[in-house]
Amino acid sequence: MKRSFLDADFNRLADFWNGCAPDNYRIDGEQLRLNTVDSPVFDWGASCILEADGEILGFVSVKKSASSLYNGPDKDVAHLSMIAYCESLYGVDLMTEVKSLLTNRGYTRLQFGQDSRHFFPGCPTDFPALTSFLTVEGFTKGGEAVDLESQMGSYKCHCPMPEGDEFRVMNAKDIPALTEFFDREFPGRWKYDTLKKVEIEGPSCVFGLFHGSRVDGFALIQNADNKAPIGGAVWHVDLGENWGALGPIGIARDMRGKGSGNALLGAALEEQRDRGVDRCIIDWTGLADFYGKHGFEITRRYHAMSLGLEGPSL
Repeated sequence: MKRSFLDADFNRLADFWNGCAPDNYRIDGEQLRLNTVDSPVFDWGASCILEADGEILGFVSVKKSASSLYNGPDKDVAHLSMIAYCESLYGVDLMTEVKSLLTNRGYTRLQFGQDSRHFFPGCPTDFPALTSFLTVEGFTKGGEAVDLESQMGSYKCHCPMPEGDEFRVMNAKDIPALTEFFDREFPGRWKYDTLKKVEIEGPSCVFGLFHGSRVDGFALIQNADNKAPIGGAVWHVDLGENWGALGPIGIARDMRGKGSGNALLGAALEEQRDRGVDRCIIDWTGLADFYGKHGFEITRRYHAMSLGLEGPSL
């Protein structure tokens, strides 16, 4: 029997997922709720839970395009956020229905992960069963992204601080300047995700680069006090009790190549250290060498995977 996520038991669903996935992708029920039904682009019609005699056999979570939330996403691309099953035939059953439904709605492509409030920036390379399943279902591989992690206890920034740069945690009075910065430099997903985090957690989740009252750089920082972990922080079960996350991070175009980016990263990591963060993650990046200079090592690799959808059936 297939049923919707309405009134779903997210702790049971998380336990089911944890029984299917490698240990470093474990989640808790609250994180699963936040990344599915709590998302404004969660697709209630395409997502479902498969059960028999009260036992979960599988489930699938699908997201719509985030084009209604911020500029950039293709409105005709849907996202397979997560799929889990105890036997492959149940996974095939779930995917068959998802592909048919999305095709008839006019979607042209189904992307694995990369959704708004995502778990995955791509298919994990250390989850071969999932890679094989998606390949058989017709998904093709794209570029690679990585997550990196490091211990913060002994971290010290050795980057020179460029003259005139000020680095500090943001407060409520800084938010208009932060918004202006995003409109000027990063008006898409980074603006949306960061300002939504500020609404939930408060402005202290953003570490800034300032010149006077002008914001010229930012780093989103998260730790175990956060109510709604996003990005790499979704893997906080694996990161441990005093977990932390950093990113996205970016600076103004005219500041690049002058050392401000490295200094902002180092100052933000020292802030994480001072907040008691033990293990910190930087997720969904291709800049392993840049972050490696600050002691970060690759812990997860992902390949983008997507599926072209045929036109609607007549």
